[in-house]
Amino acid sequence: MEHYKYKFSVIIPVYNVEDYLEETVLSVINQSIGFKNIQMILINDGSVDNSGNICEKYAAMYPDNIVYISQKNSGVAVARNKGIEVASGELTTMLDSDDKWTLNSFKEVYNAYKKHPEISVFSTKMRFFEARRGNHPLNYKYREDKIIDILEDFMYPQLSSSSVFIRTDVVKKYRYDAKIKLSEDNKFINQILFDEQKMMLLKKPIYLYRKRLAGNSAIQTTESSKDWYCVTPKYVYKYLFDLSKAKFGRVIEYIQYLVLYELSWRIKTSANYVFTDEVKISYKNILTELINECEDDIILNHNKLDFAKKMFLIQYKNKEDVTSQIHFQDDSLLFKDMIIKKKSLGFLIIDQIYIRNNEFTVFGKLDKKFVPQKRFKVLKSEESINVNYYELTNNYNEETFDGNSLHDYIGFSFTIPVEEDWTLSFYYDDEYLFPRYKRASIFTEYLSRCYHHVGKRTIVRKNYMLINHKRNIFKSFYYELRCELNLLKKKLYKVLLARFITKMANMFKHRELWLISDRVSSADDNGEHFFKYMVQNHKDKNVFFVLTKDSPDYQRISKIGKVIDPNSNRYKLMFQRADYVLSSQAEDYIYNPLGKSGKYLSDLYRFKFIFLQHGIIMNDLSPWLNVNAKKMDMFVTSAKREYESILNYNYHFGDKVVKLTGLPRYDSLIEKSKKYKLQNIIMLSFTWRREFASRINQKTGERAYNEKFKESEYFKFINSLINDKRLLDALKKYNYKLRFIPHPNVLAQLKDFTFNNYVEVEDGKIDYQKEFCQNKLLITDYSSVFFDFSFLKKPVLYYQKDKDEFYKGQIYEKGYFDYEKDGFGKVIMEYDKLIDEIIRSIKNDCRLDEVYDKKIDEFFAFKDGNNCERVYDEIKKL
Repeated sequence: MEHYKYKFSVIIPVYNVEDYLEETVLSVINQSIGFKNIQMILINDGSVDNSGNICEKYAAMYPDNIVYISQKNSGVAVARNKGIEVASGELTTMLDSDDKWTLNSFKEVYNAYKKHPEISVFSTKMRFFEARRGNHPLNYKYREDKIIDILEDFMYPQLSSSSVFIRTDVVKKYRYDAKIKLSEDNKFINQILFDEQKMMLLKKPIYLYRKRLAGNSAIQTTESSKDWYCVTPKYVYKYLFDLSKAKFGRVIEYIQYLVLYELSWRIKTSANYVFTDEVKISYKNILTELINECEDDIILNHNKLDFAKKMFLIQYKNKEDVTSQIHFQDDSLLFKDMIIKKKSLGFLIIDQIYIRNNEFTVFGKLDKKFVPQKRFKVLKSEESINVNYYELTNNYNEETFDGNSLHDYIGFSFTIPVEEDWTLSFYYDDEYLFPRYKRASIFTEYLSRCYHHVGKRTIVRKNYMLINHKRNIFKSFYYELRCELNLLKKKLYKVLLARFITKMANMFKHRELWLISDRVSSADDNGEHFFKYMVQNHKDKNVFFVLTKDSPDYQRISKIGKVIDPNSNRYKLMFQRADYVLSSQAEDYIYNPLGKSGKYLSDLYRFKFIFLQHGIIMNDLSPWLNVNAKKMDMFVTSAKREYESILNYNYHFGDKVVKLTGLPRYDSLIEKSKKYKLQNIIMLSFTWRREFASRINQKTGERAYNEKFKESEYFKFINSLINDKRLLDALKKYNYKLRFIPHPNVLAQLKDFTFNNYVEVEDGKIDYQKEFCQNKLLITDYSSVFFDFSFLKKPVLYYQKDKDEFYKGQIYEKGYFDYEKDGFGKVIMEYDKLIDEIIRSIKNDCRLDEVYDKKIDEFFAFKDGNNCERVYDEIKKL
């Protein structure tokens, strides 16, 4: 038997990972088996950051254990192949340079290897960390230590070569394909498994897989890569199909199952980026070829394909509509020989439930592809009730790679009284449907007998029904006991404790608890201004501002009133007993700070969520902000046309939710306009362009410098503007200055600009309201700051040379506001004309033209400084 110097060889390709590399290296050095038993091979693949120095530092510290190789940038496959050549441990593993191993992993693997020397491949769990947490979808494989044969146990696909340990005498027979940049490890490990056929699955060792906060790891940028569409399907998936035929005479079930797992992510991804029609057709053709080679039974029994995807693949492969073969029976759905419990289907989804003024209102989605609208009915006890249907704007239907859809959802709503007994159920003809419940629906499908108290009544979810009855202390105790036993069975002890504390706290009367925020890391928006109002005018309320302790605004806000850190356990407990949650933001983390755990507590929540808004909505944001997507008990608006657009477009919140009150920050803006003196300054503020976005530094939270920014028209325009000779001459003659307020994403690029004595740059914490008050003229493009500026009756100039390009790829549609017809200043398309207009305004001392003065008066609903009071009055009506 060959003698090995080490028990393990760890091959780590390194490329521009200075933020993560030491953490990766130390996870190996600190292994409980002892670093003396490990050979580490660091291959620097042409890094241009500090990664090479980090490699050299550790190679010098551990000369007996670390091999350091530096090469010109050639890709991860070439780097790993070099590592294989010098590996001299009994077992070899590949470690990505931003990932880690848990500290007992190598010891666990080596013990298994010694017990089973006949096995060449040892597979381990993968767990995500950083931006995403939790288990990899394939971790179901590791319920116990188990040896599997891929010819018999086909439901155990192995995709990663990083989460495996391979006998070194075996791994040296193989090399990574350097032509493949994505999924090269999939091809590599499965070539080995085709020959070895057996693999051992180990439940204790864990490979920690980093999902970067910056979103710039290789796996997080794959779907924008041409290789993902043109290379991987053909040279990995099809290659493995062909290799299987050559070796076994057929495409074995194992590789069908593996490729179907990969296709489960691709079904909803079409090559619609910037690719040619030829690429799109080629991508569709190769997926079609792969799908046609997969057997119906493998598709139908795949545990990582939901029912809609299975039906799509069966229909796509057999070129026929198979939905007529679906049958409902008792608590299951039958299709061919497949039985699926109704609980796991997404045909009927309850998105939101409102309970107010003795009314119980439901908003949801029905998948017409599987449940025809004419055959769907809602029963209140035995009585069929009227259902209102509406079109959805969001792509809930999930477009497939061939341009079709997985679903055909339609929105629905209905209202029934609360103050009477009833049983609510949903049917497809005479067969009941099992609803799926989203978080804003109050109820959860994850706990049996979850319930919600409404005054003197209780509504409980029991199997597929909702039951409304008079509140009964014994029944409530029974429901809660069932919920807590569920959590105990799931071993969710922290959630169980949180639920118990919430339940106890809600049994006692307390002062109204208000939690108010802007962004969790910054203030100075509608949240802050409403917080000030509440502290000054409603001292009987228990009011907190939600803000991280490391925020630059923390000390300032602490002087106004009580502040709570959203990362603290105290905040999470407070959130569970809050009466009102208010924010200028509408992201999920605002009204669900507990993440996945929140689904086990949502039936106990009693808070109303008030969306204070970040600004005035002028575009159609209904694909993002709609009743099926966002929890919303009150939606603040400030302009008559804005209010009407939210009611009339496909938001579907209705006038019980949408309120015309004015933005809280406008009260403060009026007061500050009296305080700050107007100055001869012209404000420059331009919105961001997504194509310039560089990665975010994990430690500082700031974007990295982008070399290509200087080549952009965006940069060239701003730099030309602040250095334009005609403009500078006018500034000098009339004693004016420019004040450049860069978008936060531009701060890293400020060194690219050429500044002069007539340009001031705000590169720190910006007091926008002070800027609005002091500056006389605003030059912008599409930034919504012009609303606040114009609110003070000041002139604006819009420069929109790139209008067509700017609106391409936005998540919203153009709304009621047209810059040329409705704007509060001229829209200019030519640079020279922009300079002419700025100089004209300067000569006119930046006075607002009468036509725009009238437009501003007609646009804003209120200018009386009482917006906060109106917001408060509407909240109390809830």
